[in-house]
Amino acid sequence: MKIDSEFSKTIREIREKSLEDRSHTRKVVHWVEDHRLLSGPGKAIVFILPTRGCSWALSKSGGCSICGYIYDNPQESEYDIMLKTYKEKLHESIKEGEIYSLKLFTSGSFLDASEIPEDIQKRILEEASQFKEILEIVLESRPEYVTKKALDTIAESTDISKVEVAIGLESANNDILMKSINKGFFWEDFEKAKSRITGAGARVKAYLLFKPPFVSEYNSIQDIIQSVSKLNEVGVDTISINAISIHRGTYLSILFEKNHYRTPWLWSLLHICREIKSSYPKLRLICDIVAAGTQRGAHNCGNCDKQIIDALKKFTLSQNLEDISEDFVCSCKTEWKSYLFEEKVTLS
Repeated sequence: MKIDSEFSKTIREIREKSLEDRSHTRKVVHWVEDHRLLSGPGKAIVFILPTRGCSWALSKSGGCSICGYIYDNPQESEYDIMLKTYKEKLHESIKEGEIYSLKLFTSGSFLDASEIPEDIQKRILEEASQFKEILEIVLESRPEYVTKKALDTIAESTDISKVEVAIGLESANNDILMKSINKGFFWEDFEKAKSRITGAGARVKAYLLFKPPFVSEYNSIQDIIQSVSKLNEVGVDTISINAISIHRGTYLSILFEKNHYRTPWLWSLLHICREIKSSYPKLRLICDIVAAGTQRGAHNCGNCDKQIIDALKKFTLSQNLEDISEDFVCSCKTEWKSYLFEEKVTLS
């Protein structure tokens, strides 16, 4: 059993109430941003495609305890309009002399045929394959949709060596996956999907979640370090550290509103990135922080937030440890250390 039935039931009850208030937007969201490609600094063309959304979130499981992205998805997709807009925006975005990563997000799984039918997947990838400037294509998927058929579809549509399949692993600890996140899969499922992906000639990115519910800041630091070690052992190409932000209509938002949860410290993320990059210098380590510097995202005291956020952004683009090696000074650093020490002692 990969879910806790009572935990899952509570998540589903919260989800069902919030799903009634969905705005059902069918708009393709698109932007271009600075990005770190494997070959060096470049640009990312980001698309959020309006599919029906994550099948796990829509299932009787209730989905993950921390994710509210489903509320931005329509009940049904208009694929013809989506494809037309995608093609127009893609052509507008490509500039001569630039190199790009194309990120195709759905707030769910690109490889889930109930979200994006196989023929639509092919047409999206075939369009991207026309551009020599696109060196990387990033798709997100849960492990259960990483099948031989899905990977064959990718290989038929584009150069699969350019493709990176990103999986929201969150943690390599199965207890955290089941009892804290309600992820619905275990580390072993991720391992199998990873083997299929690399066996087909594509690369793998793993998302790790910093500070899920019921996991202290101190213990989450340890879990991230341990998870990175396991990911390195199996040869994952890119790791993205995702600090919790509070999404509406989630189990975590209830805890937050009752003052039972504090979003992560930026000091912790700085520490984690230093530790990981020092230990694994060749690893591409990403640390993009949603709602950074706000109460609903990772933050410190407010005085030093921007300085640390800017340093982490610079590091993500450069992959240079020196960009986060500065000894940042703020009075709240002592408070953060005391916070971790108290958690460590209390939990011992």
